[in-house]
Order: sequence, then structure tokens, then C-alpha cells
Amino acid sequence: MSRSDARCATPYIYSGELQIRPEVDAALAALKDKPYTAIPSWKNDGTWELWTVEGDGETQPCIISGPSTTYPSEADALAAGAAWLSGQR
Repeated sequence: MSRSDARCATPYIYSGELQIRPEVDAALAALKDKPYTAIPSWKNDGTWELWTVEGDGETQPCIISGPSTTYPSEADALAAGAAWLSGQR
């Protein structure tokens, strides 16, 4: 499975049983070649979410993690992503 189609519950989505949330599609597009990205929160309250990816989907499992918290700005979310990445290495 390539990273571009790495979606949770893929069989259910394609059968029409589930809908992909717009922020997940936005995160997948933004994560194309990056280990993390910041996406505006789905709450539309001006906050930002940090999304991360581990693995390439080809030689390792691709795990995409959504937000566990929100940040007041895009810069704050990206700073949290940089801290996360430095902790992974």
C-alpha cells in the first residue's frame, strides 16, 4: 500500500460505509514527503493540529497519527512536530 492511499478502514470507505473526514485528506496531501505537518483544526476555532507519519508504506508499515492536542498557531504545531521528530531520531 502506498502512502497516498493509506487510509484507515479503506475497505469500508470504498464500499460507502464510511466517509473520510476532510482534515484527514488534507493531512495526507500535506504529508506527501514530510514526516509531520500542521493542519487547521476541524473545529474551525483558529487552532492547529499536528499530524505525523512513520514508515513509508512500502518497506515499513505506514502509521499516520492525528492530533492528540491542538495548538494556538501553525508555528506552534510545527515546533511540536520538530520536537517530535528529534525525539524519534
